[in-house]
Amino acid sequence: MLEFIGCGSAFHTELGNNSAFYIKGQTLFLIDCGSSTFARLRESGILQKADRIHVVLTHTHADHVGSLGDLVLYGYWIIGKMAEPAVTVYAPKDLNIRMLLDMMGAEEKTYILKEFTPGEEIEIPELSIRFEAVPVRHVPELHCFGYVLRIQNELIYYSGDCCEIPASILEKLTGGAFGAFYQDTCKADYEDNVHLSLRKLAEIIGPAFRDKVYCMHQDEGFDRDEAEKLGFQVVKPYGEK
Repeated sequence: MLEFIGCGSAFHTELGNNSAFYIKGQTLFLIDCGSSTFARLRESGILQKADRIHVVLTHTHADHVGSLGDLVLYGYWIIGKMAEPAVTVYAPKDLNIRMLLDMMGAEEKTYILKEFTPGEEIEIPELSIRFEAVPVRHVPELHCFGYVLRIQNELIYYSGDCCEIPASILEKLTGGAFGAFYQDTCKADYEDNVHLSLRKLAEIIGPAFRDKVYCMHQDEGFDRDEAEKLGFQVVKPYGEK
């Protein structure tokens, strides 16, 4: 099961930028590192527990990569041995992450980059994690990806930002393959929405499968009670009960 340092949309700053994490020993696994993520990780004490960080990226909107440079440089100068990379960044090749990090002032020597193609399985042995990227539809100007992850033998889907659920992923959900299904869900509901509204989510996923679905990336209008009454789970930011 993943935890979330933040679970809000780009403009729902109260909840923090949407970012999931998993910790095993002193190794931190992180999905995305948005504008508020580094600060929230520091303030929560989570970073202070880590001597290695693995961060997987879904796309390059600022609320998903905005403090990635801070995380990389913190890993280089503060975590572990000074001036040695402690952060490994995983990203589909289409995201051009090295160029982004160059513009953030993070030199190649400060991190380890592992790029891959969608469908290619990547393994992090020390965490018993395997994952592969799934192209999803979000905004036309960016390549965007969700992930199918296997963590400690539990299969998980993480949608990233998207306005759809790919047919192959939905088939796995209704077939009982996923132990947890994290889906970008918002209250906003209009034509050409780049996120998936709660109304559409309820149309796509029947009541029998909703207990495995966790609504994340919540906008300001999102109604937690409404989602839970429909049978969905709702992600909460780290520390909130």
